[in-house]
Amino acid sequence: MNQVEYLEPSLAQVVERIGDRYVTVVGAPRGVEVPVSGPAIHDPLSAVPPRPGSMVLLVGLTATSPEIVTTLRGLGGATAAVLRADAADAVPLAEEAARAGVALVALESAMTWSHLHTLVEETVLLGENLVSAPGGDLGSVPVGDLNTLVNLIAETLDRPVGIVDTQWRLLAYSAVPGQVNDDLQRDVILNRVVPERNAPRETRRLLLTTGRALRFLTNAPYDTADHTIWRVGAGIRSGAEPLGMLWVLEGRDQLPDDRLVLVEEFARLAAAHLLRARTARTTDRERRGELVGQALDGTNPRTACRRLGLDPDAGIAVLAVAGLSLGADDPPGEHLLDGVATYFDAYRRSAACVLRAETVYCLVPTPDLTALREIAADLVRQLGRRGRLVAAVGGRVTAEELPRSRREADLALAALRASGTAVGTIEEVRAAAALIELRALLDDHPGLLLHEPWGDLSEVAESALAWIESHGDVRAAASRLGVHPNTLRYRVRRLAAEGLDLSDPQTRLVTWLRLRLL
Repeated sequence: MNQVEYLEPSLAQVVERIGDRYVTVVGAPRGVEVPVSGPAIHDPLSAVPPRPGSMVLLVGLTATSPEIVTTLRGLGGATAAVLRADAADAVPLAEEAARAGVALVALESAMTWSHLHTLVEETVLLGENLVSAPGGDLGSVPVGDLNTLVNLIAETLDRPVGIVDTQWRLLAYSAVPGQVNDDLQRDVILNRVVPERNAPRETRRLLLTTGRALRFLTNAPYDTADHTIWRVGAGIRSGAEPLGMLWVLEGRDQLPDDRLVLVEEFARLAAAHLLRARTARTTDRERRGELVGQALDGTNPRTACRRLGLDPDAGIAVLAVAGLSLGADDPPGEHLLDGVATYFDAYRRSAACVLRAETVYCLVPTPDLTALREIAADLVRQLGRRGRLVAAVGGRVTAEELPRSRREADLALAALRASGTAVGTIEEVRAAAALIELRALLDDHPGLLLHEPWGDLSEVAESALAWIESHGDVRAAASRLGVHPNTLRYRVRRLAAEGLDLSDPQTRLVTWLRLRLL
């Protein structure tokens, strides 16, 4: 694979992209040319520090909050901290931020935190060489800036707007003051995907093949007899390639017919933005995927983790996600990778993923495996709506030990598939995973457990297995076999006469392994 060249944007470029009407650099102890690795939301309940080089959004804090000084002191390693305050009110805190080596940025109240997070994320995604210049706009919107685009459309149509991909996953939604979302729209924003009952295949086919804006009635349980809610949808295409769908919430007051033509024009405009955003995502995915591969293989893992924005020493676990049975109904690999990456992006969770064969591997910083298991269970619930998935969690390790965590995740994945279980950690399936690993060893060394062959669980072999697993209780073992206890006693004595003395612990262990694994 060719090395993907990528340069993270500087703080100055990120601020320029956001706009000096909204943010002001109050203090920058290391200058404004320091790189930004991505956005991070400050969570006082999380034990995980912000990833190196991140732009930390201090949601819920102000310049006068009692904990603001302590919070700034704990941001060492980050590039900048963003505080909602007037620049003049933030100046007294600049010195404290400088002691932590962090730039302090003041955010005007006009911009929401979610909008700011998206702008920073997209700027980093586009990279230093892809940040849109003023002359590179489409329809007065920076190329690839889907959130600005949907806000522009929403303001023009005076209706809430959203863009979803061809699998009904939310890509962008409008946030225009005064426009009210209905229950379905709020559900989509919360879960980042359209509920299956509201995502019929025929609707998608119509939108992506006709090229027309069409009107639809919202499905139950969101509509009521006295509150009929209409939506207008339009397919987004690039030539013959479907890219997604543009949706406008009409409510009870339908748009005039001439506005439907405008919706179609906006859908055509969105195609160029989606292509650019997808190109940027593909470039970023290739770059990050190559780094994840290096970490999983143990090739310079510390450097790879740092470039991914992960602390090599803070505790990282490998999460493996795949189809439960790898049957025809399981999602294809690229689609699964897209879904997993979108899930982590949607919930602002730090992770770096790569696809290998039909399995998606993610490096996830986590304080403990229980927390990551809960995330894995939620991921399976969200993505498993259209396909059966299994998610396995390897051990929590440092960067150098990631190959071991990956091996544990693979073993746990195999154990979960065998049991039909959807989610689990290596600790939960340690015994089953050990047997799987031992079976693989025996496949490579078939002569490892040598003694007289019995064939496929012959009468004698079944008797030995029942006796061992009943811990020598002849009556219990005989009941399991459906024979008289004296018959079983005779068979055990016969085995001893042939050199297989089951009273010896080592003989019992080797015999049980052979009967269970060969």
